[in-house]
Amino acid sequence: MNIFKKLFKDTDESSHKNDVDENLRLATCILLIEVSKSDDNFDLEEQKKIQSLIKSKFNLSDSQIEHLFTLSKDKHNEMTSLYEWTDIINSECSYEQKLTIIGFMWDIAFTDERLDKYEDYTIRKVCDLIHVKHVDFINLKNQRTI
Repeated sequence: MNIFKKLFKDTDESSHKNDVDENLRLATCILLIEVSKSDDNFDLEEQKKIQSLIKSKFNLSDSQIEHLFTLSKDKHNEMTSLYEWTDIINSECSYEQKLTIIGFMWDIAFTDERLDKYEDYTIRKVCDLIHVKHVDFINLKNQRTI
């Protein structure tokens, strides 16, 4: 392989990985926003919790998390379906990573120390869409029950 092909191939692969990482962060943040908004109460405490979880999970700076969170809220407001975001999770995440995301969703649902039926429904729906077993759905819920 000549040097130019190798150089452009490495650049393309690096660019693709950055796009995948950005889409995964965006998808995760949007799913957390979805569970937070499902009870019609997108309060400041839940927003801070989402930012904290995403920041620690993806090792982001304050400015990166601020940008991601703003973009995620905008994309969430525009979306018509969860499919675009759950499809990214399905294609890029291992089963264990999916469990982490569902665990984060439960963390958001229990932020206000009560579980709304719509939060439970939203997490159950996402579990179905990303192929998380019901037993794991229940186990993660029980681990976070207050």
